[in-house]
Amino acid sequence: MLWEELSANEFDACISKSEGVCVLPMGVLEKHGDHLPLGTDMYIVTEVAKAAAAVSPTVIFPYYFLGQIAEARHVKGTIAASHRLLMDALLEMCDEIHRNGFKKILLLSGHGGNVHFLPFFAQMFPGLNRPYAVYTYFVHNTTEEESNRIKTITGVDDMGMHAGFGETSLMMHLRPDLVHMDEVNVDESINLDRLSEVEKTGAYTGFGWYAKFPHHFAGDPSQASAEHGKVIFDVACNRVVEILNAIKKDDKSLPLIEEYNELAI
Repeated sequence: MLWEELSANEFDACISKSEGVCVLPMGVLEKHGDHLPLGTDMYIVTEVAKAAAAVSPTVIFPYYFLGQIAEARHVKGTIAASHRLLMDALLEMCDEIHRNGFKKILLLSGHGGNVHFLPFFAQMFPGLNRPYAVYTYFVHNTTEEESNRIKTITGVDDMGMHAGFGETSLMMHLRPDLVHMDEVNVDESINLDRLSEVEKTGAYTGFGWYAKFPHHFAGDPSQASAEHGKVIFDVACNRVVEILNAIKKDDKSLPLIEEYNELAI
């Protein structure tokens, strides 16, 4: 159930059918090598959300591109909003989703650059006195069993970190018209590892990604195919269905939030 396709008269029935759960699919606009579209993350996460919602009925918010992508401001096509705006805008979107009747919101990310941003966003909520629950999940996460199954079926060990085998296969499956394999330059995907001496100590720096992959491309997509993309897509969809079902069954979060909010005043 896509939010933007519902009529106002249908909305309450759809909230009920979704058991009060809304999915906000998040991506960014950023370079994915020279062979994939800027909106790759948004295409993938939105299609995963739609397929999962077909099994576990859920209302899906219009895809959302205000994610953390400061590390790609140097490449054309990137929309890198300020971090303050990212936080404020996402909070207002969540507030609006709740105002329209939803009690639980899954921030489903298709972008690796959100792996710190979204958990930090969720960590703000104990200090915000909001009555709804927010959950976050990265759609490319896989268990060891799922990863081994993908590797066995595809025969490929390295999914690639960005615009590599995994994402390219997914886009070949979902939007082959937007994939241009003749423009792949694998040399640009090589890890330059320019901050290895610092990073091997466990220290973190926001320039780590740029130090490794200044061309915003990481992984060899030469073995990518639509068939492999379907395998990866199905694994992601099944996992999101499990998450949606778990969120719907979650009868602890909302009472805990209410209890906490009363104690923290």
